[in-house]
Amino acid sequence: MDERMCSGRLLLKPLPLDGMTQIWRKDPSFLKQSVISQVILDAVAHKMDQMRQVPSDLHPWLTYWLIQEKESKEGIGLIGCKSLPDPQGYVELGYAMARECRRKGYMTEALLCFLDWLYGCPFCNGAMLSIQCGNEGSRKVAKRCGFVCEGIKEGSGLYRYRF
Repeated sequence: MDERMCSGRLLLKPLPLDGMTQIWRKDPSFLKQSVISQVILDAVAHKMDQMRQVPSDLHPWLTYWLIQEKESKEGIGLIGCKSLPDPQGYVELGYAMARECRRKGYMTEALLCFLDWLYGCPFCNGAMLSIQCGNEGSRKVAKRCGFVCEGIKEGSGLYRYRF
């Protein structure tokens, strides 16, 4: 897994299974601890199960991508697809940023970079986000990146980005 993406301040790279295992064990030396929550741990466990069932060339679609600051090389967040694209070519995304790195534009920058990668995939037509009502920071990131709210379901806003 040697795919990498760069933006102005960030480097994004897909985590291999051993990197995901380190997160699951709550012992990643490459990632700020404040990124890790129960939601992330549950997602990591699910992603690891998915990765074990598919060929390695599909792993970038199923793993988390580490968001690193270019200068410090510090892991400040995670971003990734929740699964392969659906039959309409849309993929649901999830992300998390270290508490101490929020409100600096990092997640907007990372999401735009990730969308560029998705845009280069001919079988992907766009992305979706499910954002809990009340998560104002994530809602602002989605809007800055061009996502449009298409409604609310089970306490979450449903956002879509079309290529």
